[in-house]
Amino acid sequence: MTVRPAVDADLTAITAILEANDEPVSWPGVPRAPYVDHLLTRPGLRLVVGELDGVVAGVAGSIEVGGPDRRFLTDLYVDPARQSRGLGTAMLRVAMAGAQERMTFSSRDPRALGAYLRSGMRPWWPLLYLEVEAGRLGAQESAVETRRSDVSETARSSEAWTGIDRTADFAFYARLPESEGFTVVLDGAPAAVGWARKELHAPGRWLDHATFAPGADRIRAAFGVLRAAARGERLGAAVPGPNPAVASLLDAGVRIDGTDTFCATDRELLDPTSLFPSPGAL
Repeated sequence: MTVRPAVDADLTAITAILEANDEPVSWPGVPRAPYVDHLLTRPGLRLVVGELDGVVAGVAGSIEVGGPDRRFLTDLYVDPARQSRGLGTAMLRVAMAGAQERMTFSSRDPRALGAYLRSGMRPWWPLLYLEVEAGRLGAQESAVETRRSDVSETARSSEAWTGIDRTADFAFYARLPESEGFTVVLDGAPAAVGWARKELHAPGRWLDHATFAPGADRIRAAFGVLRAAARGERLGAAVPGPNPAVASLLDAGVRIDGTDTFCATDRELLDPTSLFPSPGAL
């Protein structure tokens, strides 16, 4: 067993491992899977692969969040045919080395959750995968405006509101098909920024990320974000269970399609009311 830094030549193997774990990342007609390409080139992302008998059998990545002692695990996958041999634990140890404060979104696989528990993280709340059908979000309020925004504007607002620089991730979202960055304005003041694009293997769109301004009405801002992201089409989005907008969204007919679990060494590492996160980039 060997764990080493990932290199560009590992792109095909990493893509195959992700897709074998039901994580589609290949776009039709695009030679390099955009998400894997992003993992390999994103500044500050620590990406490792695990080899068994000389063959790449797993991948893990993490990013620094607000300081060298705090890291978010972006990915941890092992080829299903080579699981339960300790490779995931070994990669997790290397990917998160040096971080006293750790967090991630765990799948429902009990082996993954067990690995995070053993590494000091605890399960705190669910991340809900919502399916929003067109027309379920109601009419746009006259006091809610939406304007298109570029990488620079959205990253600047997101960092000012949360202290996290997401420029590299927003630049990645901007390169995806039919991608659009936007700012939601409530009563004349910016209330949220976000990025949404075409869904990969389903009709409609996907919300990659949204950050909410401190003090903004979370329910009105959430509906504004989802309306802006959907553009009248079906929309998928990841929304923290504790977000105050969840009950109102369910009342409007939004459906829960699946869940992950926020795991962290400390519950306070992430404010679930401040963002609709990307499960792989926070």
